[in-house]
Formats: sequence, C-alpha cells, structure tokens
Amino acid sequence: MTIADLVAVPGRQQAALKILAHVEFQLRVLGLLCAAAAGKPASLTTPGSLDVWSRYITLHRGPLNCDNCESAALDVADSINTEVATGMSVRQMRNQVFHGGPDPENVDLDALHGVVSANADHIVAIHAHGHVTQIEPFFILINGELAALHDYSEGSATYWPRRGVATDTTRPETLEALQKMGPQGGDRLLESFALDIQKDLRGFAERDSIQTLVAPPQPIVVRWDLRTSGGTIPRIDRFELNADHARVWKSESGPKPYKAFLADICNWELLKERLLEELEEQVADESLIREELFPDLKQHVPDVSARVRVADGPFGDGSDVTITQACEGISARTSIYSSYTNLITLTGEAGSGKTHSLLQFARESLSSGGELDPLAIYISSSGASANSLDTLLDARMARTRILDKSSVLALCRAGLAILVIDGFDELLGFRTYDNPLSGLKPILDVLRGRGVVILSARSSYSEARLRQDLETHATLDWPPYVTTLELLPWRPEQLRELTHQLPVDESRVNMSPEIRQMLTTPFFCLAFAAWARAEQSLEFLQFVVETYLQRERRKLTGQGGVELFGSGVLADIFSEVAELIARNAVAEVSEEDLELAASQALGRDLTKEEKRRLIALCGMSAEWAEDELSFKFTHLAIAEQFLARQVARLPLDQAVSLLFSVAISGLCAQLIVSIWRTEYGDVPTELITALQQRVTRAESYDQRLPGAISLGELWAKVHGTGDGPRAARRITVEVLELGGSGRISLEEAHIQNLIVGPGVELRLTSSHVDRLDLSRSSGAALVGNSYKQVLELLTQGELAVGQSRIKHALGIAEDTVEDTSEIDNYFRSNIALTRGPIIVNSREFAPDDNRLNWIRDYGLDAWQGFVRRMQEEGKITLEKVNASGRLKVRLRLTEKFDVQ
Repeated sequence: MTIADLVAVPGRQQAALKILAHVEFQLRVLGLLCAAAAGKPASLTTPGSLDVWSRYITLHRGPLNCDNCESAALDVADSINTEVATGMSVRQMRNQVFHGGPDPENVDLDALHGVVSANADHIVAIHAHGHVTQIEPFFILINGELAALHDYSEGSATYWPRRGVATDTTRPETLEALQKMGPQGGDRLLESFALDIQKDLRGFAERDSIQTLVAPPQPIVVRWDLRTSGGTIPRIDRFELNADHARVWKSESGPKPYKAFLADICNWELLKERLLEELEEQVADESLIREELFPDLKQHVPDVSARVRVADGPFGDGSDVTITQACEGISARTSIYSSYTNLITLTGEAGSGKTHSLLQFARESLSSGGELDPLAIYISSSGASANSLDTLLDARMARTRILDKSSVLALCRAGLAILVIDGFDELLGFRTYDNPLSGLKPILDVLRGRGVVILSARSSYSEARLRQDLETHATLDWPPYVTTLELLPWRPEQLRELTHQLPVDESRVNMSPEIRQMLTTPFFCLAFAAWARAEQSLEFLQFVVETYLQRERRKLTGQGGVELFGSGVLADIFSEVAELIARNAVAEVSEEDLELAASQALGRDLTKEEKRRLIALCGMSAEWAEDELSFKFTHLAIAEQFLARQVARLPLDQAVSLLFSVAISGLCAQLIVSIWRTEYGDVPTELITALQQRVTRAESYDQRLPGAISLGELWAKVHGTGDGPRAARRITVEVLELGGSGRISLEEAHIQNLIVGPGVELRLTSSHVDRLDLSRSSGAALVGNSYKQVLELLTQGELAVGQSRIKHALGIAEDTVEDTSEIDNYFRSNIALTRGPIIVNSREFAPDDNRLNWIRDYGLDAWQGFVRRMQEEGKITLEKVNASGRLKVRLRLTEKFDVQ
C-alpha cells in the first residue's frame, strides 16, 4: 500500500460520517508528509484533531520548498472550510456531529466527495514531487499495510491504517527514530484518555464504528455502535477529566466515574449473574472429584480456611493471613493506579487447595453487594484444548454472550475485573515451562501497565522462572510487578479441625512421622480422614492408591464379569502414564499413549477387549482435543503419587534417568521418600548418590536443569536434617532447612530460602542464595566467605540486603574509606530483588515510592553516581514516563546484573 492508497477517495456507498472521518485522516497524512520533509518537526503535535492538522499544515508547509506544492497543501488545509451542507462547512459539520448534535440535513454528498477527491489529488501530487524521500517513522508497514502515526510515547507508538483499528507497536528502531524527530504531545492526558476509550470499546463496539473527537477544552465525544445479541445500538458518549485528572463519564444522569461507563455497556448485573451461573458449575465439578475419591466423606466436609504468606509489597508485608483476607486486600487495591500490571502468583503443591480457594474468591466477588467492586473472572486451564491465553480467554468467555478477550481485558484495565487463570503452568506445560513470558506477553501488552492478574501454579518454581525471564527480558515494554501468594502447608491444628468434625478413630490420629510429614495439603488430609475412618489394615499410602483405583476395577470388567485388570496392574498403568506425562511436559496423554502405557505395565500387547474397556478408566478424565480423545488425571496430587511410585519401582539407572529429565516437586520428593521407606525400609540415599553423579557430570549445566531441581528436592528431604558432615553440588531448591549437626558443604547451589539451625556449620562455594535465615543460629555458622554468595541475610535483629549491610550484620570490619564497588554491589543487589519497575524523578533520580527507599541508604549522591556509571557502561538506560507531577524516568536494565 502507498500514500496514494491511504488517501484515496472512499466509495460513494460510504456514509457521510465515514467520509468526514476520512477528511481528517487525509489531513493527518499530509501533515506527516510535511513533518517528514522538515526532518526535525519540533512542533508536530500528536494525536491531533481536524483543526490541529489544518493549522499545522498551514504553518509548516514551507519545508516542501516548492510554490506549487505549498499552494496545494494550503488548499488541503483550507478544505475543512468548504460548505458541504446548508450553511455548514466540513469543520462545522464534524464538530456538530461529534459533539453529539444531530446529523445535518441536506448533506451535499457530491460536495463532500469533491473535498476528499481534491485532497487526494493534491496529496498524491505533493508526495510524487519528491520532496519527501523518507516517510518512516511517520508511516510504517504493519501486517503488510501502510499506516500513519497517530500517537507516540517513549514506550510505544500507535498507527492508524486506512481501514480497521489503531495498532500499537513497540519496535525499538521505530521508537528511537520518533524520539530523534521529537514530536510533541498536545493535551496528553485528554488524548491518552481518548486512546484508552478506543481500546476499551473494541470489545463492545461494532467493527469500524468508533469515531472520536478530541478538541480541548471540550469533552471527548465518541460516536459508536454497541454490539448486542439483539443487534447494534448507536450511542454518543462524552468524557472529560475533572480537576484531579480523574476520568469521568458524562452520563444522562450526571457525571460518573469512567468505570461506571464500562459497567453500563457490559450490562453489569446480568454479567455477574451469568458469570456466577458458570462458576457454580465449576464449583460443582470440583466438589464431584472430591466426593468420587472420598465417598464416605461426601455428607459433610468442613471448610477449613487455608492460609497464605503474602510477599512484602503492595498487598502485604510478608506475614501470614487467610486466603480470604489476602483476596480482600487484592480487591481493595485493584483500582489504584500504580504504573504497572500487578501479577500475583498463587503457588502451592498439587492438592494444596489452590483451585478451591480461587473458586471461593470468585464466588464471593460475584455475590458481594458492592455496586462496582471488582469481579474475579475465573478461567480454568484444566482440560482446555486451547494452547494460548488468547484462545483460552475467548473460549471461556463465549458462554457469557457479553464478553470476549478484548472486553475482559478492558474491564481489568479499569479495575472492574481481576483475571484469575487457574493452572497457568498446566496450560503451558505439565511440570515446567521454559518461557512463561511468551504466554503472558500478549495480555501484558494489552493491559499496558494496568490491572491485576492472578495466576496459580503448582510450585513456586514456575513463579521463579517467571521472575528470571523478567530479568532476562529487561526491555519488556510493560513489565509487571510480581507478588507471590504462597499457600502454606496445613498446620496440625487445621488437621485437628478437620478430624474433630468427622468421626475418626482416635487411635489412628497418632500417625507415624512419615505420614505426618505428608499431611500438609487438604487432599492428603482428606485421604487421612477417610483412612482413619476405614476399617482396613492397609498402610496409608496403599489406601490412597486403593481409594483411587477401587472405582476403576468396577468399570473394567470383561465378559461374564471377569475383572480385566487387578489393582496392582492398574497402579502400574497409572505409574507409566504419570511418567509419560512428566517426560512429555504435557497435561494429558492420547488414547494411543494410554494403550502404550498399559502394554508397558503388562509386558504384552493388549487384547481387543482390554483396549475397548481401557478408555472407560474414570480415574483418567477424557477430553476431546483436535478430534482425538485425551486423558488426564482427575487430581494432580494423584499424578504426583503415581510418578513417585514409578520412580520407586524402576531399576536404579532408569529412575535416575527419569529424575534427570523431569523436575519433580517437593510433594513428589516427599512421596518418593515415604514410598521408598515402605518398600525398602530406608531412605533413598543410593538414588540420591547416583543422581548426584549424573548432575555433576552434566556438561552444559544450568541451575534450571531438571536433574538439579530433582536432586535439590530429594536432598532437602533426606539430608536436610541429620548428624555429621554432608555435601551436595549443583542442587536447585526453593526451601532448604538445615537441621541437626555437622558441617554442610554446598557447591554451585541455587537456593531461594536457606534456613540454618543452631547445630550446623555451612560452607558455600560458587553458590547463589536469595535469602539466608540465621535467626535461629548466628553468624558463626557461616564458614569462610560464604556470606558473599548471599543476597539477603536474616538475623535475629535485622534483614540485611547487599554485601555492605550483610558484613555489618555479621560483624565483619569495613574499610575506612567506602569502596565504590561495595556501593555498586549494594545497589545491584537491591535492583535484582526489586519487583516491578524502578521509577524515579528525572532530575535527582530520587524515588517517590517508599518501596524504593533503599535508594537513599548511601545518600542520593552515591545513588546518582551509581546510575551515571551504569549509563556510561551501557547497563542502564533511562526512559521517560508519562505521569502527572514532576518528570519521571524508568530505569531499564540492558542486561541482568551479576551480583557479587
């Protein structure tokens, strides 16, 4: 497409309003050509309106440097004064219509077409005369179509094609070129508001129906067609900013907050009703799984409140609260603008109650009486055939007949909705996902630094990978602020609360230490309650497996009622399936893979009868995906159970190969230890030794190596507490608690939280520890220079961040003269630990956010010197931020800091 195509005359079948909009588009194109000819258009204003572009062309046609072209440009600028209706010019007609007035009568369509035809001829001739040799960055190709600049900021630029909606781009070369050309913003707040209105309406408006007029100081006027199930409804809405820059909708009943407009067009009460209907179906499905596994408890299962630890940040201070309290805090802050999208990760093992907690949160948000309190829109990836958040959102919202992906994200931007994605890691992969940003970036780009999104994941490994990717991709256009909600293991009093409300044999409550260690999730606590009530002699783990399999045996009978598979064979089949799912990093297996797993377990081919009955396994839920049946475990805790069983039953070399290829969770590691003790009478030290040898020999080692994670989780369960010296190399683990006595040596270890008991000495070599907890011991526990490999040190008296503070907490003498490298390392450490963007004022680099008060610890002079040194080394760039008040900049890392 060429400039001629952009300004070409529309067909005569087009309505007068669309022709009017095309006149403004033509003036924009010519104005941008004049700017391109000038080379440095310091006075170019974006986005601009009809009057603004006419004025710009009149004043800045000189760079065309040609009498004929300058005259033609002036004709185009003056064309807005052409009379196209009785006593009404193009300019008057457009302003009347877009300020909500009636459509003019007796519009002279011939005269209107004459304006756009003459304008097109002039613009094409001006461009063809060769005064403009380089049209970029004012015009660029988007999806193969030429588009004209609409708006520009340091983080993104918006371009309008001839047809369709505006498109954002974040191409670095385009933004750099625009920055050099120096376009100026007009009434930036009002124009940004108008652009956001256009974005929000895409999910509600008929295609190509949105027409916007921004003519300060008048209100923004939007003419558009609301899309409904019964057809389209023409609307005219007006918006303005009040004295406090708050966004206001001028409704027929008076001024209201902008979010009241979005609530109005999505039929708020009906939307809540439909979302609640769908949610109740999901709550029923979740309850059905529990009742199927534990039928004896289905009459009354008490609701024991889960507790979470909220990371220090906008939603908490690192303390423990109930999940209900945490969700109330999230809802209360949803409408507060913070310049970044709040991404909240709810982590917890399989069976810890994540789904139940999120469903209850969503239900309460839909049932509450608050008129415009945010809704929690619950989206489950369980059983979804969608392979991206885009397709998943559209698929899940289709049933409401009100929302789609665009409108859901519009509600999120406005603080009217909290998007809840349950099982995000399940959507992208069963056990790990290598690039979570690839799945999140599309919605982060659309949210543009606003809104709240909650993601659930089975372990904080997934959340840690997300943080690592955010650090690696420091140039992400809209980096979120990540806050962790960690579902805590059940406490003994929670188990007592459960068992006291159910008739349980008191003699069975005094379980062995091995069983007690497992009773940290609601799933296993329910299994324990069922086991304690059952009059069986089975061991607890055998009971869990038998509970899961007992329904299968009833389904899998052949002719004459003959049982096709016994419990042992079924357990072997499920163990094979668990391994297959884990190795393939997918949530389900195909019908062919299910048959393969059964053949592997039996050691022979299946008969036709066995194949026919195998797909009736109700312990494996069936889903249709791409015209094929796929099968997955009905509860993830069961998947972990059978994977642990598979590790324990495999020959040692095969078990090591499996653990080296698959990163197991802490729950799975605990199950392996428990099963191993039951089967072999001891802990799996031989397995850990063999896996350690395999990880040590790995040539291309990385802390995210699945074998290193499996080794770390197993080593923590077996050797974390003990007596005597012990060592590990290349372990990656989230929480490692060292108890007992003796010296422990860790080499090339990567640990998020390391807790050292009073009888332990610790030597770290070439390791990385996010937080070291010495609150139960002392600095004497650290051997040599181990402290240098720690980012945060918790003692009884303080939390020390950075090497200078850590050395002070440990009583290590500092040099008399402050070393620049120590200061730099302190700032690097804090930057590495900071969640969310670092935004400071542009002059002193001083923070407005109290979460960045560490910047002041060495004084602003030291901080300013650090920033300048990092700029000179190319490690930090400064980007302007559109915000009210003093000018602000964002510190953008060009590479991840190596903290000493």
